[in-house]
Amino acid sequence: MMHDLTGAPYRWPDDLVELWRRCLRRAACDPGWDARPPWQGDPELRAALGAVLGLSVAAGGPLVSSGIRPLVAPFALLGRRVVVERPSFLGVVTAFERCGARVLQADLREALRIARPAREHLLWITSPWRNPDGWSLDRAAADRLAGFVADGGVLVQNETYRFFTPPGLRAEGLRVPGAFVAGSMTKAAGPWARLGWLHGHTVPPQVEAHLRAAAPPAVWQRAWARFAADGGVERLLERCRAVAAFTAHASAVSGARQHGGASVLVRLGIEEPVDHLLREHGLRVGDGQDFGAPAGTVRLCFLGCPADCDHRALGLLPYPDAHRAGALPQRQDTGP
Repeated sequence: MMHDLTGAPYRWPDDLVELWRRCLRRAACDPGWDARPPWQGDPELRAALGAVLGLSVAAGGPLVSSGIRPLVAPFALLGRRVVVERPSFLGVVTAFERCGARVLQADLREALRIARPAREHLLWITSPWRNPDGWSLDRAAADRLAGFVADGGVLVQNETYRFFTPPGLRAEGLRVPGAFVAGSMTKAAGPWARLGWLHGHTVPPQVEAHLRAAAPPAVWQRAWARFAADGGVERLLERCRAVAAFTAHASAVSGARQHGGASVLVRLGIEEPVDHLLREHGLRVGDGQDFGAPAGTVRLCFLGCPADCDHRALGLLPYPDAHRAGALPQRQDTGP
């Protein structure tokens, strides 16, 4: 049997699918379904997002966007040199480069050193529960980043994985004062969601122009607002917490610092670990190098795992330290 830990999305249960379809049909019947939405976003949707994110609409956010990657272009138009933390999803780097930005990658401490003068740089981080390794801001890092912002730097904090906190494990959940807070429902709902948010006390003209031109249609935003009001978003958040429980278990088993999120970065004591795990054990994993991590690391991502997934085999992976417990058992079948 093939086990996919690459992050492929899990199929929604039938009753949740039907709830979404009802919300979409009702939104399509609303007066003004075909109107242009306010550039800040549908008021009911903003309130729903603000409630789950702890962001006050009265304080200026969250603003509705179509996701994380579409926000890259308007931030690239600020004309600043971009520094992306490492490890991180390299698609962000590629997106900035395609927009003509100069991009550097570095771990956070080095990133803060090279992003000088701050007024000429934009720093992009993911917290809490960074993909691929589950890192989150602590108070010391948040204070250093606050100094960068105070000196004129632009900081974008991607919070897409904020929902993925397992029961019994507290996320730091820190936000840097003056930072832009961005996020997406893509990991919670699926790649089709086309819904995200942005919060910042002052929105640059380039970013506002993007939000005005590329916001999700009014009918789509209203459908999401109804979905939230009818309990659909809470169902998605329950799913996120279940995924985070898998992540916490895997991080503990691998000897890493226990964390939430959707993925774990581990180093295995074998050559070409991605090919080896697929060939010998039918286990699909991501290559850590795709996230700026060292060779020999793999990313295990649990977004596609059902609630009853059996992960006892994680304790048998060939870790190169005291947690080594032997090789994975050989695959017994060749099914899809």
